[in-house]
Amino acid sequence: MLSELSARKKLLWVLGLALMLMVSVGFTAGQIILHPPSNTTVATSTEPIGAFNLDEMPPTNIVDVAFVQSVIGDPNWVIIDGRDKADYDKGHIPGAVNFGKEIVKTLKHGTDGRVLPPDKAAKLLGEIGVSNDKKVIVYGTKADYHVTIEMLPMYIGVKEFDYLDGGYEAWVAAGKKVDKTPVTPNPATFTPAVKNKNFYVSTEQMAAIVAKKDPNVILLDTRSEKEYSGADVDGLRGGKIPGAIFMPWESVIDKNTGFFFSQQKLAETFKNIPKDKTIVLYCHRGCRTGYVFLALRSMGYKDVRMYEDGFIVWGAQLDKPVDSEHFYNFRGLNSKVRGFEAKDNELEAKNKELEAKLVAAEAKVKAAEDKLKNLEARIKTIEKKLKIKS
Repeated sequence: MLSELSARKKLLWVLGLALMLMVSVGFTAGQIILHPPSNTTVATSTEPIGAFNLDEMPPTNIVDVAFVQSVIGDPNWVIIDGRDKADYDKGHIPGAVNFGKEIVKTLKHGTDGRVLPPDKAAKLLGEIGVSNDKKVIVYGTKADYHVTIEMLPMYIGVKEFDYLDGGYEAWVAAGKKVDKTPVTPNPATFTPAVKNKNFYVSTEQMAAIVAKKDPNVILLDTRSEKEYSGADVDGLRGGKIPGAIFMPWESVIDKNTGFFFSQQKLAETFKNIPKDKTIVLYCHRGCRTGYVFLALRSMGYKDVRMYEDGFIVWGAQLDKPVDSEHFYNFRGLNSKVRGFEAKDNELEAKNKELEAKLVAAEAKVKAAEDKLKNLEARIKTIEKKLKIKS
């Protein structure tokens, strides 16, 4: 047990030193790239952003409960429950299929949040019955932006990709039928068909936009105010991409009810965002961009794109500029490591104390066993003497 505790103690220190070393390398070399462009991201272009118009892409609509009810059983539609299996099993919209886990954990990478490449995403969607001629409705828990998955199904060419306004709670509140029996999907073949790759903006393209200060491009930051201001640091650095306008996801949807705000209110929210500009959305890992995208498209914006890598990648590359820049405080990590070490030492001391008590107990047991042997020997001696006398 002592060896296990010591190994854990060493591991904690190694992790702490490794993190501090990464920062040291970053400051010494002038940059640190934790998530370089690779084949695992859909946005790798180093060319200037090209032309884009949402009219080229499949429709994406915000639909209500009545519409969803009207397509249940229609072979042209696939309804996806984007929640985890436990919630799905407790109750779901009739006919809805489920990945067996949250859709965001299926179609996006669990660490940096990058969407899966088109071929892998298409294969997974095909396994639950989505083909190129199917229209899709996705829903989740109310105000759960994760289920929009950065509009990936739209990007890879589903016929239509809609979102149920108000989520599952809206369905239940409307008194609609709920099923608890899992639906067995009918697997289909889905061949990805990306109509315009310019929808996802790469880190290199974003860097060019920032450097150029292109007046025709507007960056919208959909994160929280604390993340935007650099007060909340979720990576190596906090802050915002230079020039980005604060547009949190809660500005388009009531997070308490899960319903999008009215068109009139959205018009007021976007009044300073010209429709003839290129709009690029970003957040930390991309998840929060979906609601703002749906709202903008519903208002008639035609050139709305997503910075797919997100701030998690931008902030990790020290050659990229950040406004309101603040770095992660590793002093807190050091304190935590020392706290773990103190607890580890405390456990080691208790373990030694227990081992000492165990040794003492074993000694008492041995002494008792010796006494028992002596007693047994005396009994045998007495028995022999009694036999002789008899």
